Amino acid sequence: MKIVQLIKNKAVPSFCTSNNEVLNTIIFYCKRKNLPCLIESTSNQVNQYGGYTGKTPINFYTNLKKILKKNNFNSQNLYVGGDHLGPLPWKNKNGKIAMNNSIKLINNCLDSKYTKIHVDTSIKCSNENSINHSIIFERTKYIIEKSKLKKNLKKIFLIIGTEVPLSGSNEKGKIKLTQEKQIILEVQKFRNLLKKFYKKKLKFGLVVEPGMRFMHYNILSPNFSKFNEKKRISQKNNFIYEAHSTDYQPVNILKGLVKNNFKFLKVGPELTYNYSRSLFFMENIEKKYFKNGLSNIKKKILLTMLKDKKYWKGYYLGNKSKIKKLILNSKLDRMRYYLNKNNIVLSTTKLKKNINSISVDKIIKYLKSKNHKIPSNKRLFKKLSNFDLVNFIFISDSLNRYYKACGFKV
Repeated sequence: MKIVQLIKNKAVPSFCTSNNEVLNTIIFYCKRKNLPCLIESTSNQVNQYGGYTGKTPINFYTNLKKILKKNNFNSQNLYVGGDHLGPLPWKNKNGKIAMNNSIKLINNCLDSKYTKIHVDTSIKCSNENSINHSIIFERTKYIIEKSKLKKNLKKIFLIIGTEVPLSGSNEKGKIKLTQEKQIILEVQKFRNLLKKFYKKKLKFGLVVEPGMRFMHYNILSPNFSKFNEKKRISQKNNFIYEAHSTDYQPVNILKGLVKNNFKFLKVGPELTYNYSRSLFFMENIEKKYFKNGLSNIKKKILLTMLKDKKYWKGYYLGNKSKIKKLILNSKLDRMRYYLNKNNIVLSTTKLKKNINSISVDKIIKYLKSKNHKIPSNKRLFKKLSNFDLVNFIFISDSLNRYYKACGFKV
């Protein structure tokens, strides 16, 4: 089934993550509930040079296929996309270099069977003092014309838009809502551009800013009271909206997005944040039953991130005590950039081994003592290792919320 058919009557959660444990939980959940599954890799996570995960698009796709096989999941129900594909990973380089890298990345994704492509050229490069809607459109036009996109428009679902929320959300800056005039102008320009390569009226998605953000410890929710006109514009002109940074929003807000023709709800940091809560929870269990050979997962993550500031510098500010707290607890979850570091992988492996050696009854007892909801289906305890079971409990609430908001029975 093509994505355009999938979103005909429902919206779809878009899980933007490359973490293997999280991906395993998502695919296990979708198999169990018989749900379609849309997984997207961001340009920072996965690109032709490996990204921060060390994976290229074909590596990412191949890895997903292995997880599908492990969970006996039908590959026909998996959709793979690329998020924020554009100059973002190369923003510190010259714009020409960044754009050429963007084209190579998009071609790599198309060659690796990605069927959903989000082109995002809204980031300023090293040689640019400023950027505006006109420059962003011309860049997007250049990418479509020079890449393999123009020959694959019928096969993929294209997402575009000049007012794109920053990847991973942030605490900075004022939120500027996308205005109706800008939407109409943008849709007309893109529609005329796409007609050059595909004569039929092509359905596509537009990224707009509805007024949504998550911060260290809080979330900002959009106000839909004046969104009716934007919904009408999209329905009249045969395009849909894509929502970014929807992480941590309550189900009524997610439903509000769906009601206003947002067909893709992107979520990423929330998933790895919940995974880190699961790791820390299991470390507490580990300490309860082991005196030696501990994983020390929290300490390893903290020391690694304090030593290497690359992925959180500029996001976490304050004195040393405040920064330590943010590293381990901020909803921005810059921790996700470090989970594949060798020493943290080794620590996670140790934690997994220790947790899996404890009886499941003790794990369940500890979960209950901390008021965690235990799945009523006891077969889960046999299908999943202790480590996977705890991850499932910590992550599945998010999955339930998103699929419920999108109109699926869970």
